[in-house]
Amino acid sequence: MKYAGMIILIIASTGLGFFFSEKLKKKALICGDLIKLCDVFLLDLDYRITPAKELLNKALESGEIKHLDFVSCDNLMTEKSVESALSGSENDEISRFLFSLGKSDVNSQKKLIFTFKEYIKNSMLAYREKYKKDSKIYVCFGLLFSVAFSLIWS
Repeated sequence: MKYAGMIILIIASTGLGFFFSEKLKKKALICGDLIKLCDVFLLDLDYRITPAKELLNKALESGEIKHLDFVSCDNLMTEKSVESALSGSENDEISRFLFSLGKSDVNSQKKLIFTFKEYIKNSMLAYREKYKKDSKIYVCFGLLFSVAFSLIWS
């Protein structure tokens, strides 16, 4: 019975390490999907100039953009804050970006989208680097903590 508790502790702590590792990975995936959304808008501005609300709906429903469940057409109409796994300042930037879509001429829109895309690309690169650097550490610390605690407990 004592060993079952230790095994459960080891599994739970290691799982916690995986949880924090996946949280970092999700941040990079969100940034990647925001970049895809920017590409959709930039491409459309070059050829069709579809209304922002319609284009956003199509992009979100396409299935290619999977991690932007916090984005809706309401973000285009009102400057409400989005709540994603990203930092507060990044969420504020996303909110301002979405609210500004469709509110100026084509050239200004392109500049705005390109600037936001570069901002998000830098964030994505930082999250990917942090994931590469820290993901194994989270898992290892979870495992080490649980093994050390199990040794002390026994």
